[in-house]
Amino acid sequence: MTQRSREETIQQDVHDLHNLGYAQELFRSMGGFSNFAISFSIISILTGAVILYDYGLAWAGTAASLIGWPLITIFVLCIAASMAEVASAYPTAGGLYYWASKMKNKEWGWWTAWLNLVGQFAIVAGINYAAALFINATIITPLTGGAYSNTTVFFGDPTFGAEGPALSGALVTMAVLLAVELALNIVGVRVVALFNQISVWWHIFFVVVIAAALFLLGTKHTDVDAGLQLFAIQPVDVGGSWDNTFPVGSDNPWFSFKYGPAVAYPVVLAFFFSLLQANWTYTGYDASAHVAEETIGARMASAWGIFMSVAVSAVAGYVFLLAITLHLPNLTPLFPPDLTKADPAVYSQYYFGDGAAVLYTLTENLGAGLGGVLGGAIAIAMAFCGLSSVASAGRMLFAFSRDGGVPGSGWLKKVSHRYRTPANALTAMVIGAFLLTFLAFWVGRGIAVVIVTAVSTIFLYAAYGVPIYLGMATDGWREKQVWSLGRWSRPVAIISLIWIVVLMILFSFPTSGNISWPFMVAIVLFLLVYYFAWARTRFKGPQAMGRDEELTEIEREFDAAARQLGESPA
Repeated sequence: MTQRSREETIQQDVHDLHNLGYAQELFRSMGGFSNFAISFSIISILTGAVILYDYGLAWAGTAASLIGWPLITIFVLCIAASMAEVASAYPTAGGLYYWASKMKNKEWGWWTAWLNLVGQFAIVAGINYAAALFINATIITPLTGGAYSNTTVFFGDPTFGAEGPALSGALVTMAVLLAVELALNIVGVRVVALFNQISVWWHIFFVVVIAAALFLLGTKHTDVDAGLQLFAIQPVDVGGSWDNTFPVGSDNPWFSFKYGPAVAYPVVLAFFFSLLQANWTYTGYDASAHVAEETIGARMASAWGIFMSVAVSAVAGYVFLLAITLHLPNLTPLFPPDLTKADPAVYSQYYFGDGAAVLYTLTENLGAGLGGVLGGAIAIAMAFCGLSSVASAGRMLFAFSRDGGVPGSGWLKKVSHRYRTPANALTAMVIGAFLLTFLAFWVGRGIAVVIVTAVSTIFLYAAYGVPIYLGMATDGWREKQVWSLGRWSRPVAIISLIWIVVLMILFSFPTSGNISWPFMVAIVLFLLVYYFAWARTRFKGPQAMGRDEELTEIEREFDAAARQLGESPA
């Protein structure tokens, strides 16, 4: 069989895109590794597994990482494999939205798009807020001698329980980080692809370095210093940080569940709550589908990008978590039994502070010097993750706007002629993510991370579940797929759907202070009103931009504009 040249492969990709009804407006230059890299960078084991490590410890001790990570990996690999099958049939930036529309109808596509879109705003918010917290804690605060930190007040009072809006050091750093990521994303896909490739090696290199340093130089032992048994479901939150009930205010013993001290929970239930740590880390791998229109050999590359990003993250993530979890120090400063007497500059992010258990473990084992340097490396990995998340989410918003699915679609769908990137959609995504974080911080203060991570996990996985279900219920798409599980396709899809239903129920529980679930209910109610008042009759679903010759003419206009500007896409 004759191997296709790069140009021939691109021509086939453009032909496939034309068959889906769209012109090649975006710049197609990403190879298979770059496609994998963007999903791997968004998963970012040095972001989710780090920022929610405290949360996992609080609910289930060492079991959250040592048992929870491999358990969730099995389910997520099934979900990724099922999504990869469909991605190979529809190589377009619309991703899940387009798949659902074509497999069923525009109504299914609309709901899939909005579930995905809310999740995209939340994941960009969660990643970049987490990155800002860690960048401040490991880089900026030490460099400024403590003059600027996550809890620096610019106006208002950012302490937990305060009323009114507030702007903290964490939010300011997040705003600057988002602005830099937006600029890099607008400049061009080649720049983002380069940073994504650097991100892959950065993550793998520092996972190896951190693990080696702890195993060779670590001075703490979890069973001795932290007093925790390995692989045991042993919640660290024995003091409790807030006293919640679900439903709010219910005293009925049949319907009231106390979310006070972790010991009040059935231990198994506490363990299941801790799984948010792993499940939120494993989000965003649909990015490989969202950049399909910029990927060479998109059908196969997008499918493998989705699956392999999870598989590689699974191995590297467990190595990292194993190294940290075997070397936990005395955790009392991070999880004080009485918050009223605790130093807010020390205690865990789970308790609204700016110190993470991972950073604390590194400095206690390796000293402030080496531990601080490795913490800074983790912070940079989080920034890479944020850059990739903006790229993916912006493409999803662009694709949905291209078909008139959101207010302001006419502006959002515009592509920069100079850079061939969806600049307006990227800008809107960044602004929306910051506003979501500000709102979460306003109502939840220090638990803003838990709020946005729970919201992003539930909405993203709900969106993942729709095309997986439709993949089982329909067959027309299978004649287009080039990546297949064969006879395992249906069993794997069933396992995927079962876990998606479980996680949507599990992570809706108010472990973040009775805030996340009302927020999610409000979003769903808003979407119901919006759908029946406007979208049901006016939204037309995926619309072809024209016949083949018309699509080619659109592409010629972009090429001519680029030549006129005297620049090629970055």
